[in-house]
Amino acid sequence: MKQAIKQKLGVSSITEAGLKLNLAHNVLNSWLSNNLTNAKVEIALLKLGLREDERLIKRIEKLKSEYKKNEIRKQAYEKSMKEIKALLEEIEAA
Repeated sequence: MKQAIKQKLGVSSITEAGLKLNLAHNVLNSWLSNNLTNAKVEIALLKLGLREDERLIKRIEKLKSEYKKNEIRKQAYEKSMKEIKALLEEIEAA
């Protein structure tokens, strides 16, 4: 993964890559060396088109799941608002 990042950005070190991605000092190197998650790093790598890492795959799936949940909530909210509006119109008409 380190080589792919360096090659994609055209830099010689991971520190340079982190700076080029506008990440805080050593954040990218730290992310690469442990199993922790970091949204800024993951988003930067996804924007580069690097999707080979297991954490990135999980991040994509999590984002898709959250989006789907939010869409369902939005539809339920809109339905409730229409029902409330219709009820208020009935009350005002009476």
